[in-house]
Amino acid sequence: MADTLLDGLPRLVRIRDEVRMRGSAGLGIGAATLGWGILSWVLGNGVSVGTFALSAVVIGLPTLVLAAIVSGRRIRAAAQLGRPPRNGVYETFAAARERRTRVAGVVMFAVIVLMMFDHIRHGGGEMAGCVVGLFCAVGLIDVREARLWSAIERSREDARLYVIVPSHAVMARFGAQPVYERPAQDESFGDGVTRVAYDIDE
Repeated sequence: MADTLLDGLPRLVRIRDEVRMRGSAGLGIGAATLGWGILSWVLGNGVSVGTFALSAVVIGLPTLVLAAIVSGRRIRAAAQLGRPPRNGVYETFAAARERRTRVAGVVMFAVIVLMMFDHIRHGGGEMAGCVVGLFCAVGLIDVREARLWSAIERSREDARLYVIVPSHAVMARFGAQPVYERPAQDESFGDGVTRVAYDIDE
């Protein structure tokens, strides 16, 4: 089946890779923003260390707790694994890379706008601190969760676990959702080729 005929179908993405990407991106954005804040402080651009740190803590701690709770719910969803839905298609490596690049671009643009707003209003680093707290908290939890998904896959004889990303969405949702198992014995494992889910039902 041609890829153009599959564009409107929901995509099955490997949950370990999706969560790992999100966590790595979050930590990267948080680290870059922290570097921006430190550089601005060194150059005397009005960033207050106290304001920056307080904003990061005030936003980071609740986010860390909330992200941990949601992560636990996502992990518990693996207690009941289903077969991949018949109306889904496994996402190719190229499609996943393109989709994640779009996500990174949108998020980075939003962060840059926030930093510009903070600079224009001569803030003390409140926005930067909020960005660091938010993204580092989510990133830490997601990186930890990705390791848990890897452990779950190994415990199931190296099966791969997937979640659904709607056809026009750019990333999997943050909340808990059904998890689908693809046995390791599937001959199409790891080839990066688009396959309709029902092609492996038998």
